[in-house]
Amino acid sequence: MADRATDIRRRSGSLMTYGPAMAAAYDRGRRLREGDVERWMVAARPYLPSGAGWILDLGAGTGRFSDALAAISGASVVACEPSADMRAVLRANVPVVGGTGEAIPFGAGVFDAVWASQMIHHVGDLPGFAAELRRVLRPAGRVLIRGGFGPVQEIPLYRYFPSAWADGTAARLGLDRITEVLTAAGFATVECLQVEQTFVADADEFVEKAASRSLSPLAALPDQAFEDGLAALRRDAAEGRVTGPIVERLDLVVFRAGP
Repeated sequence: MADRATDIRRRSGSLMTYGPAMAAAYDRGRRLREGDVERWMVAARPYLPSGAGWILDLGAGTGRFSDALAAISGASVVACEPSADMRAVLRANVPVVGGTGEAIPFGAGVFDAVWASQMIHHVGDLPGFAAELRRVLRPAGRVLIRGGFGPVQEIPLYRYFPSAWADGTAARLGLDRITEVLTAAGFATVECLQVEQTFVADADEFVEKAASRSLSPLAALPDQAFEDGLAALRRDAAEGRVTGPIVERLDLVVFRAGP
């Protein structure tokens, strides 16, 4: 079997790019329940523009949040995704463009807010990313970063795939480093809060989600490490050592651009 990691291509100074297999698996493994999306939007709403405002969904994937951002705010939303394969399966009623976090294809001062969901660990040049955010945002514009920045032991998959979150891997990018870089670029921290969502309802869904290998830390593992972890998860599920529902808590961190 060809190494699944070859389906993820890292380009210097750009967001990680997903190939066809990852794009096809993305919705199977990354689907969010309607109630979970609503919780994220309720948390985000105070920091989003409305009416004539503009929001950039950066690293939009298959557009999981694009329509929800438009619906909750009434603002115009643009989805920006670097992978052509992901854009081909992006399902949202918003304009879609290709572009990376370090080369956002818009002029200066266009957006009132940037939504960046579980994409910042793909950024190869954080200072360049921060500079681009500052450039495309209007004064006092907001950056809303969604991700998991707590202890790795709290990640449901960590027990079976610990090397996916090993020290030095992109998945271990910490909030302290993100805050340091954005502060240096002229951003101020506004809020840091946690939102609960259902990771899986039961053991069968846990196995199915892991087997899709749609999370980039899993896709980046050598195939043997992935297969060993998946086999251990399947054994625990079959023997009743995995029960559901499993609820996870992810972070929403909000930054404000200076004048």
